[in-house]
Amino acid sequence: MTPPPIYDYHHTMIVAVEIDRDIDLSLFSRFLHQSGIWHRINESGDVQVVWVQNEEDKERVVSLYRQFTSGEFELKAVKLNVPKTTNQLIDQFMRSPLTVSLILINVLCFPVTSGVDEGNFNGWFQMMTLLEFKVAGGHLYFADLEYTMSIGQYWRLLTPMLLHFGWIHIVFNLLWIWEIGRRIEWVNGASVLLLVILCSSLGANLLQYGLAGPGLFGGMSGVVFGLLGFSLLWSFIVPDMSIGLPKGIYVFMLVFLVVGFTGAIDLLGLGSLANGAHLGGLLAGVTIGGLAGLLKKT
Repeated sequence: MTPPPIYDYHHTMIVAVEIDRDIDLSLFSRFLHQSGIWHRINESGDVQVVWVQNEEDKERVVSLYRQFTSGEFELKAVKLNVPKTTNQLIDQFMRSPLTVSLILINVLCFPVTSGVDEGNFNGWFQMMTLLEFKVAGGHLYFADLEYTMSIGQYWRLLTPMLLHFGWIHIVFNLLWIWEIGRRIEWVNGASVLLLVILCSSLGANLLQYGLAGPGLFGGMSGVVFGLLGFSLLWSFIVPDMSIGLPKGIYVFMLVFLVVGFTGAIDLLGLGSLANGAHLGGLLAGVTIGGLAGLLKKT
């Protein structure tokens, strides 16, 4: 199956059927994929909503679901051909190109932080931190933000999001980027996702600097909180186009944010958290999610 271009998703997705949330649609969804019908399913209130791209697919889904519920065929008898890994990767990229690209860029940039724990700062790392710095006598000396902007190094406002300090750091962040980013890309399109990423990164870096001052920090966690903030407000204002995240995820991440500010996680020896970055990203995401939701409702 060749998925449609990403730019069509936001503009043409329509509701095909609404089905009670207690019904397991996993086999039906797999059958639709095998039938060449691109779709997505999310929960809204007490029902599951099946979204498709056009009226023709809607008629096919309605007809197939009617046949299924009437017992005209059994889904367990349908042979499901598992696509090869290459085809799976192509399918995911076509459906979520910006999310996949962001993950790949982070993976490619991961070696930049190699040796930082031992005090070895390579040229790429020094070019990607928020502030320009130099090492003298075993100490780091940072330029201030005003000077950094005055010499035109504006990219530094965003590039810290590509710096990850260790495997746990990058894996944790990129799993969240994949889980939330692709959902936003499906529902709102790549342009909105890009806006949330950039604004969340900017808000995260600036608030971290404002609260903690000069220092070495980085990672996508501020963007992750931005995506969560966007999803929360958007889904609240436009529930019929919910991003589809379970409420428990919002609760867990907000508790994590609050606990981070208490310093308890630092005391556990799990590393120093950039709590200002988390809060800055969240506030940026909430703002964009609220504005986007209100514009959608008008």
